[in-house]
Amino acid sequence: MEPFEIRTAPSSGLRWTTAMAVAFTGFMLFVAGGCLLGLLTQDIAGVDAFVAAVIGGVGVYGATTGVRAVRGLRALAQPEVLARLDADGVHLHEGMGAPDQPDQPDQPDQFGWTTVPWGWVSAVTHSTLDLRAVKPLGAEVPLEVLRFTLADDRLLDAGPFVGPHLAQAARMLGLTPSQVRTVLLGEVGATDHAGALAWLRAHQPDTPILTGTALPWSNRATPDAWPDSPRVAVVGAHGRLGRLVVEALGRRDTAAPVALVRNEAHRADLERLGAEVRMVDLEQGPTAVADALRGCAAVVHLAPTSPAVVVEAARRASVERLLLVPGVWNGDELVGLAASSGLAWTAFRPSLLTDDAPTGEVVLGLDVAPGPVPRADLAEVVAAAVRDEDSVGAAWLIAGAPASGSPAGS
Repeated sequence: MEPFEIRTAPSSGLRWTTAMAVAFTGFMLFVAGGCLLGLLTQDIAGVDAFVAAVIGGVGVYGATTGVRAVRGLRALAQPEVLARLDADGVHLHEGMGAPDQPDQPDQPDQFGWTTVPWGWVSAVTHSTLDLRAVKPLGAEVPLEVLRFTLADDRLLDAGPFVGPHLAQAARMLGLTPSQVRTVLLGEVGATDHAGALAWLRAHQPDTPILTGTALPWSNRATPDAWPDSPRVAVVGAHGRLGRLVVEALGRRDTAAPVALVRNEAHRADLERLGAEVRMVDLEQGPTAVADALRGCAAVVHLAPTSPAVVVEAARRASVERLLLVPGVWNGDELVGLAASSGLAWTAFRPSLLTDDAPTGEVVLGLDVAPGPVPRADLAEVVAAAVRDEDSVGAAWLIAGAPASGSPAGS
């Protein structure tokens, strides 16, 4: 497997700053040269000579400073490896600064490598961020955001390079400093995120890739607090989407998912998928459903009926996490019920589900053009979101990945 390096390119701001430094250096050289030429060729004496010498000295000093600035800026403009992708995982180049500047040969290396194994990565998110919407920054630079979301934020050791750069990025993205360590930021077009996504699709096809033009997570910046291997109950587990969600959950956690069904004839099929089957009918009421939810940390509601009974049962059983995929015809009503439940809820709203083969890539966001999405891809997204608190409190629109060369949606 050929590794892939994600490198930076000079941003527009850096190119502009370098151009200004070059212009300043040229102007200072012109001033210094003019004063020297005047002193050598003109009959200047007394105060005029002193003034010309002072101005020439300022020009020489300015030119020297400008040359140093240009050299430093060119060192910063050299392509830098932000991360390397290979069979072992994501190798993140952490830290900040410009190593090996020409004027600081003895500068210590301010960078270090952190490896994130692929088994820790629950999803990869690619999105854009317009900084004009972040008023404190006051910049007009669109950024590309590539985030490797971890199944559990506690998997990473304490960061070796904790500084204000992490805190600033965390505030901008609505994440914690720990979460932002696995986020790569770059000006649009200056970092090869597209190449990284192509590499992931070719070499890590089981990793869900979420793409969209808006940040596909909310501003709820809290670390992952779910158990290491939570029991997840699935209501409507024998449906076409439900069976796929059960399979996806079984691949992700050591604890078997809990399938809540009302038909004993479905037991064997679900047990073959690795689920623990618990018989219950939603019409039995919240008390019976709460008994079936015992020991679970989250519940996924995929049944076509209202989740009202499931919400009440979750409260009684101390289940804090609710995920649902509402239907198109009653989606607003069900999302409203979830939002007022008091639970940590997340909804995914596809416009059309298909039985097509999974692509491993979807378009996810709060403003996504309607489009079909394979059930298998949606199931992976639901399973990945169970322990992702960044998705809490929003109804995410989801569609399948657009064909190559077509726009990614709005």
